[in-house]
Amino acid sequence: MSSTDPQNARVLGVILAGGASRRMGGNDKFLLSLGGKKLLSHIIERIEPQVDNLILNAQNTDIECALEVVPDIILDPQGNPYGPLGGLFTALEYAKQKGFTSVVTAPCDTPFIPHDFVEKLSEHHNSSVVVASSNGRMHPVLAKWDLSLTDDLRSVLKNDQRKMMAWVNKHSPARVIWDQVPDPFLNINTEEDLAQAEKLL
Repeated sequence: MSSTDPQNARVLGVILAGGASRRMGGNDKFLLSLGGKKLLSHIIERIEPQVDNLILNAQNTDIECALEVVPDIILDPQGNPYGPLGGLFTALEYAKQKGFTSVVTAPCDTPFIPHDFVEKLSEHHNSSVVVASSNGRMHPVLAKWDLSLTDDLRSVLKNDQRKMMAWVNKHSPARVIWDQVPDPFLNINTEEDLAQAEKLL
């Protein structure tokens, strides 16, 4: 359970960009063009006004980006990233060091994140995990996280457990439902998804 006073909350926003983008040719998805600008730019414009600071979690620190790029601070024994949980752990540790009280995460391929995203997640300030939901399913990467989760997540990663939904469910997440159409959490995994996003713009 979160013990943070909502009046004193400082929220760190983190865009998670650690995936391999295999269905998009293995290139960084967030550098794709959507409506004449980078996919990442759309996400920044949506999230940045809602948080106290915004960073990009990515392994390639040479990316030209308006945000601070923070690579994973914990890797598996083979030197590979742990996936979204590794990015989240990095975000939680960063937030602790910089004096933030909670973390909000979003993937790098979801350009239509609602303008009330952080506000609605923050209404559940007594829950350590608050997850967005739409179309009848939860989106565990689109969530708000309390810093009290850090030690447990470190233990999970050290035991090489990488299933994000299983770990999230262990912490009895609160759920915030967005039921508007089109789905504000449309994510871009394929060329077809990108074409659909262009139409929605």
